[in-house]
This record gives sequence, structure tokens and C-alpha cells, in this order.
Amino acid sequence: MNSFYLRTESIKPGEIRDLWARSAADENIVESLCSPEPCLLEGSRGTGKSFLMRVAEQELDEQSDILPVYVSFNISSLIDTEDPLQFYHWMLAKTLKALLNKLRKRGLSVSAESVSLMSNHELENFNAVEIELKQIVKGFENSYKNASAIEIDVLPEIEDVKEAIESICYENMLGRIYFFFDEAAHVFRPDQQRQFFSLYKDLRSPFITCNAAIYPGVTHFGDSFEPIHDCIYKRIERDVRDETYISYFEDMVQKQSEDDFFSKLQTHRSLFQTLAICAGGNPRMVLKTIQDLAKFNTASVDQLVKDFYRNRIWAEHTELGEKFEGHKELIDWGRDFLENTAIPAIEKYNIARKRKGINESTIYFWVHKDAPAAVKEALRLMSYTGIIRRTDSGVRATRAELGSRYEVKYGCILARLGKPHSESQEFYNSLSLKKFPEFGKNHGAYEDVVKVTETVADDERFRKSLKNMLSKPIDVLQMLTNWQIGKLKSAGVLTVEDLYNKTEEELIRRIYNVGPVRARIMKNAANAELLEYLSG
Repeated sequence: MNSFYLRTESIKPGEIRDLWARSAADENIVESLCSPEPCLLEGSRGTGKSFLMRVAEQELDEQSDILPVYVSFNISSLIDTEDPLQFYHWMLAKTLKALLNKLRKRGLSVSAESVSLMSNHELENFNAVEIELKQIVKGFENSYKNASAIEIDVLPEIEDVKEAIESICYENMLGRIYFFFDEAAHVFRPDQQRQFFSLYKDLRSPFITCNAAIYPGVTHFGDSFEPIHDCIYKRIERDVRDETYISYFEDMVQKQSEDDFFSKLQTHRSLFQTLAICAGGNPRMVLKTIQDLAKFNTASVDQLVKDFYRNRIWAEHTELGEKFEGHKELIDWGRDFLENTAIPAIEKYNIARKRKGINESTIYFWVHKDAPAAVKEALRLMSYTGIIRRTDSGVRATRAELGSRYEVKYGCILARLGKPHSESQEFYNSLSLKKFPEFGKNHGAYEDVVKVTETVADDERFRKSLKNMLSKPIDVLQMLTNWQIGKLKSAGVLTVEDLYNKTEEELIRRIYNVGPVRARIMKNAANAELLEYLSG
């Protein structure tokens, strides 16, 4: 069976644009990411935020007067020091380190004066400053083992950083430096997110543009940052009802498929359509379900849809509560509400319309704007994992009441039908955005959730959750193949923490019968899966 890239981190930079399935919406996002204005790109897991940011980075890299710098903050969950601004300081050090690294790769010069502005020690040696920054970054990233103080006095003031970047631009005839911040902050540590947006805004300058990828519903901007006024705000939304939806995903799959595999897909195009629509616009889910398909026949598609959208997608959401126990009650309630109340209400609505001979079905539901805060928080967490998405707010329902409309992932509704593939076409053709079950501000389903207090995100609970995750066997890293897991275990990598602590060189040396190139690819894939597991 064909193997796909399920994560951007596994794709070589030179292959990014060759694998890009272009659409008008995606091109608009890339255009915004390449504009001088700062941009925030929102999307749930697997929707392609990192990929589009990498595309924009490649586009800008071809301009001699622009310097794009890609910075990933996916190790933020491991930071644990006594510094109240630990995340701000780690980000600053990591950003400057990435900048110096990109300048070296481009062969651009940095004057001693500019270098000295990047360190309070006023070092004038490029390499010395980079080593200093590397030590700070590593100190923070290893602090989870034992909370300790990091020497942050050497970090420059933010105004010195902006002055240094301005000088670098003049020295190298650069018009602007773009920072692409991926995994902007740990979604279950609000304080980190607030510190991130503080840095994001502090870096604003005529010579600097900051772009960042964020998640829907679970992003805390803080008091000093207003998305509407401080940036361009873009959402990755691929509507299953869009007339170009199927062709977009066909193009995506073709770019990663061997010819004979794609020919089979074309022969069984209706099966492909079912799997593509079930994913509700999520590229990773499209590629994952096609990759897992046992055979190109109706029985295999039906079995896969039922297994993936009845079980696996829900298990992933529930696992969040097991990882981050401060959120467990809301995560569990959200699943119960969807599975036992909202989705059955949608099913009941669809059955009633069909019995009346009305060619109209729905995958949507509506929640009153004054519903309890805990309800809204639980739904936000469901949006993060991508089981639902909020399509719009301020929607008028019965008696002209206002609320938000949510879309349940198509596959989660279709999987509950007796014959998903056979029934999909008729169901899809009758989809309507106008009709939906409604849940008012005092709906009986909220009775249990009002007893749930706000999510607890204190450091002690997070440390406990992190320790528990690190001790798990590497088998929990679901997107690693059995072969990869077997090879890692043979190299003595048994737990998530073992994997994090092993360097690339150690793995290459200890994994037998695997060459350096393949071992490096495997290490990169394993790291990507590990870091996503730790981030939720």
C-alpha cells in the first residue's frame, strides 16, 4: 500500500512545493503569510498549518532581499524553571539562535556591532554568541528533569534585538526578516501562550514580520494582544460542500502516490470520495485513512470508516484528558455531550426529515451564546482535536436567539449509518447548512457540566502529567510504523523519555543494518511524533 507524508516535518524543504496541492484558499493564505503584515494562521491538528507556512518560507527564500526564519516551539512542554518569564526568555534565545543559523546558511555578513547587540555580554564574535544562545536554549529544554535556574542575564533587551535586526538588514540590503513561529505555545499552558503573544507584539518593527500557527478555541492571547487589530487572521477551513473539495484532495494524493496506486484510486473514485469527505477537510485524516485502507472495495471502506470515526478519533480526544488531568472532566464531558446528546439529536433530525420526504440532512448543531462557560470550553477542546469546528457565530435560531453553529466531522455522522459508503452520496447531496438541532442556554444536557469548575492548569498538575507521558512506552506514538518501533526498541529506546534523550548520532550508531540517511529520517519522524504527543 502507498505510504504518505503525514507530517510536514518528514518532508525535505526542497520537496515542499512539489507536494503542494494548490487551491484558491491556500494560495490566499500563503499570500497573507508573505505580506509585510503579521499573520496568525488558525487550524486544528493535521489541517496543514505547518505545510503552508513552509510553502510561504520557500516562496520568500527565493527573494534576495528577504530572509525567512522558521522557528518551532514544539518542545515548550519540557520547560520548567523558577523564572516567571521562562517561556519568553526561551523563545527569545531560540529565535535569535535560528536567526544566526539562517544568516550563516545564506552566507550573509553580520558586523561586530550587530552581534554585540544580541548579547548582554557584548560579545562581538558570531560563533560565541551562537554558543551562548544554544546553552540557554538547551538549559531550558532540559529543565523538566530538575527545575533549575538558567543564566538569562546574557539575553539582550528586545529593543537591542530590533536594533540588531535593523542593522543586519542595512548591512545585507535586506528589506525585511520574516519569522515563522510554529507550535506557537503549548495549548494547555495558557501562561506560555500569553508570553508568546507578548513577544510576538514586542518584535513588531518595519524590518520584522512575525507569522504564527495556532489552534482553534484553545489559544489565549492575553490582555495586550488583539487579533483583529494586531495581525491578519486566517483560518484553514475546507468546506466539504465546496465544488472543488474532491479535486483538491485528488491532487494532494496524486502528488504523493505511485502511478499504479493512483490509477486504482481513480478506478474506485467513489470510494475515494467517501474517505475524503469523511475527513471534513483534514489532509492528515484523508491520507491516513487511504493509507490504512486494506482493499479498494466497499466492505473495506465501510469497516475503516466505522473503526476510525467511531473509535480511533474519539480515543485520541479522550487521551487528552489522560495526558492533562487538569482538563479531564471537561474533555470527558465534551465527548459524552457529542456522542450521547448532539450526534443522536442530529441523527433523529435527519431520520425525521427523511420520513417526511424532505430531501434535507445536517451535520450541524447550534449552541446558545449564553450557554454555561464550561460548555463553551468543552466545545473548544473538541475543536482542537478537530472532531467539530465552529462554522460561525451570531447565528439566529428559533425565536431569533443568537448562538454559534458547529459542524460535526462528516465521518463521525456517516460512521453511525449501517452502510456508510452506500449511503454517503445521497446523504451528502442533501446536506443543508440552514437546519440543525438547537441547544439553548439552559438545556438539560448541561446539568452535569455546570458542576465542573474551570480547567486547572497549575504547574504542579502539568509536571505530573508530563512525567506520566514521558514514562509511557514508545508504542503510544501511534504514527510510527511497527518497523520503526522495533528498530527503536532494539537501540534501547523503550520509553518516550528515552527517545527524547537519545541524540541523532546515538541512534545512527546503535540502530543496526540501517544507514545514516535512513536512520536520520526515522529519527526526525520519531521526534515529530514524540513532540506532537507531548503537546497534546
